[in-house]
Amino acid sequence: IREASATGRVLVVDETRRTGGVGEGVLAALVDAGYVGAARRVAAIDSFIPLGPAARRVLVSEEAITQGARTLLAR
Repeated sequence: IREASATGRVLVVDETRRTGGVGEGVLAALVDAGYVGAARRVAAIDSFIPLGPAARRVLVSEEAITQGARTLLAR
């Protein structure tokens, strides 16, 4: 909470599912602790995580992370 409040911005990148994933808990903990700044979450698609080349279809991409950061900084 100290670091998030110092910058006023938080980008959570989560390779687990969007619904019920770790990132959801991180953001909930920040809000519960009183964080009121800007936040953005980039997460994998709600699905079972496949192995091999199929994983690239559902996991977080470098492009999605970059876009999430740009959106957060534009606020």
